[in-house]
Amino acid sequence: MKLSTLYKLTYIYLALPLFLFIISWLNFGFAMLYALLLCGAFYFAYPQEVYKASENFNRKSLALMTGVAIVWCFFAGIGYFYYQSFDYHFRNAVFRDLINYDWPVFYPLANTPLVYYMAFWLVPAGVTKFFSLFTSDRYTLFMLGNYILYIYAVIGVTLVFAHLTQALKARSKRQILAGIVLFILFSGLDIIGYKFFVIIGQPFEYHLESWATFVQYSSVTTGVFWVFNQFIPLALITLLVYNERKIGNFGLIATLSLFFSPYPAAGICTFMVAYAGVCFAKSADKKKFLQEDIFSVQNIIGAFGLLPLLVLYFITNSEGMEGWQNIFNFIAPRRLILFMVLEFLLYVVILFPQYCRNVFFLTMFISLLLIPFIKLDQQNNFCMRASIPAVVILAVFCIRFLFEQRRAHPFKTIVLGILLAIGAVTPLTEFYRGIHYVSKAHKMALVKDEIYTLNGRFIPMPEFGYDVNHQYTARDYKTDIFWQYLSKKLPR
Repeated sequence: MKLSTLYKLTYIYLALPLFLFIISWLNFGFAMLYALLLCGAFYFAYPQEVYKASENFNRKSLALMTGVAIVWCFFAGIGYFYYQSFDYHFRNAVFRDLINYDWPVFYPLANTPLVYYMAFWLVPAGVTKFFSLFTSDRYTLFMLGNYILYIYAVIGVTLVFAHLTQALKARSKRQILAGIVLFILFSGLDIIGYKFFVIIGQPFEYHLESWATFVQYSSVTTGVFWVFNQFIPLALITLLVYNERKIGNFGLIATLSLFFSPYPAAGICTFMVAYAGVCFAKSADKKKFLQEDIFSVQNIIGAFGLLPLLVLYFITNSEGMEGWQNIFNFIAPRRLILFMVLEFLLYVVILFPQYCRNVFFLTMFISLLLIPFIKLDQQNNFCMRASIPAVVILAVFCIRFLFEQRRAHPFKTIVLGILLAIGAVTPLTEFYRGIHYVSKAHKMALVKDEIYTLNGRFIPMPEFGYDVNHQYTARDYKTDIFWQYLSKKLPR
């Protein structure tokens, strides 16, 4: 596969869900308008460059990436084949509703539409809807949809691995495999924090990352095992930005990021703004830079056309952001300091002399330093999810150091290797949880699917009991701009 093909497939993979949303959720007039805008932005952003043959991926390398992606996605529980983490209760319900209900999804019992970052499910659900022409059995369609979802996730993870390989400049199969394994096992040193503090028992045992209570930087594997619909596309977007560095495409990329998940979109936008700012400061012809890069056609369409559409959609959510909250009401200062030390500062101290002039490294460091102080909801999802791009970038620099600097800095390499080995306990525990329960139950498909559908006035969270419907529905769709003027007509 040519490197140019990788970039083209990435843009298609990321843009297709938004296209489906536009033509399926909006009324005819706005659907045509925004579909044309998206196609226009996509046309100008679509990669045209020709890269050196030495940068291509051979078949064996692609087979290796795909094989690891198949295994990783299986153990993550994607596809309904294997043990699933607690959060699948909600993800299975959203996916099933996207298959069973007409688009836009409307819940008659709750008298509200679905409002959620559902982009990752749209393509698999859309393909499954095609097969509803041949069968009306909902169980059959849901299982077929899960098979398609699994294939879709494997494709996405394979693209992530290909971009990771490009970021590491790795081409031999040994380097590629080493880079992928280090990426999968990358994490902060949660086991130390877990042992240091007494952890309150949870219904999802063998999960180490809650030791700091309301602040958490999820490991790479935790991201795939718990929030694959957010982690896979945002990791892909992060590595796309890191590799391609096309400022003229940032407006479209920001829009696609927001559609896949709002909180991680804030994280990746930080990197794009920082990189664009540095490039602008260094540019000799600032007027030309503004005209060709900042105010490119795809940036204008993305920032002033598509992005406001998605903002209007997401702000109709009943929960939304609950407002800025004081982090020190939820966590002791010493625990917060230890959290920062264990999650990223130890890594940064080792890497800083070699990469301190790299804008991506500095943005990562500042982001991880500031994110814990931003708390927008009771569960502090902002901290867990906005940190995804920064964690991915930190993983890239750690692996790069091992690949590039191990001979020049043997002592640092040993220390970094020890830290990575301790951090690997977190993702290995994620793997162990599934293996433990599967072996205990003598059953592979230990799925989490108690909610079934979000069509109800009160949807109890399994094992906790309180209502979760407000997280996925509109507050008052009858007065919202999106649902009154832009979307297809909903029942009243």
